[in-house]
Amino acid sequence: MDNLPRFLFYASGVFIISAAFTLFSSEFLVKISDPTFVGTLFLLGFGLVYMNIISVSGRRFMRRLQGPNPIPYIFGLLVAAPPLIWVQIYDTGLGQSNLTFQFTVILACALGSYLGHRTGLKAQVKFQQNMEEYLNQDQ
Repeated sequence: MDNLPRFLFYASGVFIISAAFTLFSSEFLVKISDPTFVGTLFLLGFGLVYMNIISVSGRRFMRRLQGPNPIPYIFGLLVAAPPLIWVQIYDTGLGQSNLTFQFTVILACALGSYLGHRTGLKAQVKFQQNMEEYLNQDQ
């Protein structure tokens, strides 16, 4: 695999960003168990952040590859691991909302992986077109 150093760089970055976000936002996990509209907004916010981490990094990584690649799905596993482990190990105050949070994280990571893969394929086409134009311009 020609992209192994690049993959390791992205994978470690994605994992560290996810772990850092989980660590720094763990004080707000209590808000998820709030039965009002605020709890739903916090749950949606957590899901959107995890989804965006994967979709952006997956798109950027796949831009320079050729063809479909399972890398965004690997990124999805790396992003989902820290929050899922965190709520199992530590008492985060979620109570009954623990399964809801875990389901939201898994769904957000799956959706982010899917979107990152699709937008990565589109970015590949655009990158290859730009590269072709640049090489033809030089001649």
